[in-house]
Amino acid sequence: MRTENNPWKSSETGEAFSHCVRCRMPLVELGAPWLVNKDFHRGECVLEYAICQGCRDEVTESLSESSKQEVRRFLETEIDWEARIAGFMSSRDPLDRLRTCVACSTPAAEADGYAISALFDEGGRIVTGPLPLLLCRCCIDRLLEHLSDESQEVWRQFLGDCFDGPPPADGKAGFGFF
Repeated sequence: MRTENNPWKSSETGEAFSHCVRCRMPLVELGAPWLVNKDFHRGECVLEYAICQGCRDEVTESLSESSKQEVRRFLETEIDWEARIAGFMSSRDPLDRLRTCVACSTPAAEADGYAISALFDEGGRIVTGPLPLLLCRCCIDRLLEHLSDESQEVWRQFLGDCFDGPPPADGKAGFGFF
């Protein structure tokens, strides 16, 4: 993983995320939590955004029931939460959670690609719990292969609505953190 002083700032601007990518509202004025997601390919950030809790919930609700069940199944069966919690207790630095994939333990430095995600409270402070986390490209692909075409279209629509230019060729960047 590319070394950054604060991986939760924009790789493009070096500044903290200030607005929701979807509704464009200022994050600290919403009075609600938000998520920061960043997708890396070969050490370079290729997609990054902050999304407020309300917009995240709306997009998540648009996913098919089968896809929501598949995400729950993945989180429950592919991640050893007991080991993860033990790891949390051995380090107070949330950045330590970004060293390896939460599901398969592949080191970020050895992964061809990965995504990171963190939750922030309404005041902009990182919330430690299940997040922050890193999921490698192989694990993201394993999850995506079980998602419905309908849910994949929701993601493509999100990318088209929120970002300029064409979506990633595989349409997968960052998917999985809604």
